[in-house]
Amino acid sequence: MAKQLGRSLLLKIGDGGGSEVFSTLAGINSKTLTINNSAIDVTTPDASSPGGALFASSLNGLKTFAVSGDGVFLDETAEARMNTVAMAADSVANFQVIVPDFGTYAGEFRVTSLEFGGETEGGVTFSVSLESNGTVTFTAA
Repeated sequence: MAKQLGRSLLLKIGDGGGSEVFSTLAGINSKTLTINNSAIDVTTPDASSPGGALFASSLNGLKTFAVSGDGVFLDETAEARMNTVAMAADSVANFQVIVPDFGTYAGEFRVTSLEFGGETEGGVTFSVSLESNGTVTFTAA
């Protein structure tokens, strides 16, 4: 992947409609996507040489995706949708994370936290954390 501007990494939220339309969450200054892969330890001793060296062996375990971002609250449609999802009894929505010249990660994510803050001499800021809620797909650019 060639060098890219960090501001080109986009976080989009779906509108929840039948033919879902995604809107970019504007004002985000810092965005992070983390892919976690857990392993299940299945190390067993060699039956023919139980006293010999053990080598770690594992199976694929749990895969999770976490997304976070923070920035300046702009009170736009996408931010309003984020607040609606965060306040819902089941705080899930479809999101896309677009990595420029690389691809798009897409799936259902749970809003695990949405925070607003502000300094006396500054704008209102927000911070959001998401966790995958099922399969996340990747489509290369």
